[in-house]
Amino acid sequence: MNPGSGGETKAHWTKAELAGPDWLLAGFDEERELFQFARVSRGTYRDSAFLDHRIEPMPEQVITVTRTEVDAVLHELQPCPAGYIFHTAFCASTLLASCLDHPARTLVLREPMVLTHLARRVRDSGSGEMRGLHRLTTRVIRLLDRGYPPERVLIKPSNFANSLASGILNGVPPGVGSHKFVVLSNGLRNLLVSILKKPDEARNLMPVFLRSLLRDSDYAQRVDLPPLDSLDLLQQSVVFWHCQRHFFQRVLCALDDVRVLPVSMESFLQQPLQTLVTINGFLGLGLDPELIAGTVTGGAFRRHSKAGTVYGPEQQKREANAVAKRHGAEIERALTWAKPLLRSLPVEPFSGLEETSV
Repeated sequence: MNPGSGGETKAHWTKAELAGPDWLLAGFDEERELFQFARVSRGTYRDSAFLDHRIEPMPEQVITVTRTEVDAVLHELQPCPAGYIFHTAFCASTLLASCLDHPARTLVLREPMVLTHLARRVRDSGSGEMRGLHRLTTRVIRLLDRGYPPERVLIKPSNFANSLASGILNGVPPGVGSHKFVVLSNGLRNLLVSILKKPDEARNLMPVFLRSLLRDSDYAQRVDLPPLDSLDLLQQSVVFWHCQRHFFQRVLCALDDVRVLPVSMESFLQQPLQTLVTINGFLGLGLDPELIAGTVTGGAFRRHSKAGTVYGPEQQKREANAVAKRHGAEIERALTWAKPLLRSLPVEPFSGLEETSV
């Protein structure tokens, strides 16, 4: 999905239609004050593990809307802030999001591309651009709040967009209620195992993501970090995990537990029913206990979150144990390498089930 790239198919739209989620916000042209929307359906949200270039099916209709037209729509919308799942990647966030997606109850947006674009724009901004960037962020966030009544909207951005968390929690958009966040992560050892389960994907993503994520906080100034290109994959993965955990630790310390709920992958996989019930109550999703229980025993928790095939926690554990055994020496070397970093800049565990000691 690449709106505004010249392949736009003209389509008619009305203000009432644009107020609903069948027109997914896909991009923006900040300089010309234009917004691009792609035509989707409820099935698109259900079937797409990611709302980016991997969206299913690929939208055939894209429209461009002016800022004035967007503001006219937003003026008539009743504020209904979405819940968010921020995460540190490779920590079962897509599975968690899938377990909370229930038509007629909740609408989950998994990694909408526009938030990745917005996060990049925020990182590249100068101090003199804050007012305009604040207005842009407000419009983007409110446009993603749209759902199918009575469904509650839940958004899982890419971890590339973690930099948006502080801004949203600190009043973007203003005057529309409070967004609440779940922050999902895993222990360092389990992160390394997850990386080794998908090494090719990690090698492609790691350099790009690290260059961006290291700009989200003062992490690089707080640790003695070698040049990134001198590090192997697992050493880069240590930095990847550590800098994100430092960022979220600062976010969590700045707020009370009314707005942000930290959840560990370990607690989710080992105690899925309890974890989902807690998140349901915290975000006010209104899911019935029976519906959540069915998700755990025979629903999304028992399917591969990306492939859609049958896949349960037993298989996940067997695969993780096999990877840990096969790459045990590499993992231990990486954990030993990590010790000075963790001593110089400690991060707290997300729950008692998370293994952080190295």
